[in-house]
This record gives sequence, structure tokens and C-alpha cells, in this order.
Amino acid sequence: MKITPYNLIYHELIGLNLAVARSTNPSQERISGMVVGETKNTLMIDTGCGEKQIQKKHNIFHFNLEDQVVSVAGSLLVSRPENRIKKKGKRYKLN
Repeated sequence: MKITPYNLIYHELIGLNLAVARSTNPSQERISGMVVGETKNTLMIDTGCGEKQIQKKHNIFHFNLEDQVVSVAGSLLVSRPENRIKKKGKRYKLN
């Protein structure tokens, strides 16, 4: 199934490019790169200059999908990856 802005939070995030748009930790804002790992509460991002572990909760992420950028609240991603993928709850809607 193709990843779209409407089903992004129900897909595997490893391999996607993202940027931290907003964070409660100012030093994490503007970190960008490819997701190389994921736990229940964190994303591991390869920045090209090393790997950074970023908390999901309290952050806003911009994911790059083919021809668009999708903004996702990290609180929607807090879950074990295998459980999040199985969820069939409300879909994230664009503003």
C-alpha cells in the first residue's frame, strides 16, 4: 500500500526522510535526516553527521513524501511500531 498523508502514521517509518519542525528541546529543532530506527517513544535519525535519538512526544515532524511534506504531531506516533501499524483508529487529517 502506498504511503499517503492520510495513512502515514499507520506505516513503517524507517527509511523515510524527516525534519524536526518544532520541539520542546530547542537544540533538536531543524534536525533532519532518514529514520533508521524506532522504539515506542523515540525515533533514531541518521543526520549524515551521525545518529540522533529524538523523542516522539512533544515534537512536530515534517515527513517528506514523494512530492509533498506532511506535518505530524509526534504524540500520534507514540506506540510500539508493530502496534501502531495494526491500529485502525482515526486517520490524521491535513489542515
